[in-house]
Amino acid sequence: MNERLVEIALEAGEVGVTLGDAYKYYTTLIPLTVVGVVCSPSANDADLTVDINDDGSGVITAIACATAATPGTWKSTHIGGTNTPVRIDKDSVISLDANSAAANTRLRVALLCLTGE
Repeated sequence: MNERLVEIALEAGEVGVTLGDAYKYYTTLIPLTVVGVVCSPSANDADLTVDINDDGSGVITAIACATAATPGTWKSTHIGGTNTPVRIDKDSVISLDANSAAANTRLRVALLCLTGE
């Protein structure tokens, strides 16, 4: 087994913009297995949740991300959580949804992924 753990960090949002469905895209160049997600807003944002989509279909959904001081997390069994790891094929398009985001919120999402065989 020759796997490596990589972090894909995606950040978006600015003054005058309200994030929503498919606000950020990332095309995978290699197959990935998502084993963890951490998300954090720039300020408290009641009811904010994040979805991770693979080619438009929600594969990790409703990660609570409403409190700036308490980042939202999703953990697979690989890193001590209870969720099943999510495999994403090469050349898939990952998109992020910010559900119920307030205007002017910046959002950082980090995907922890295994690569390799």
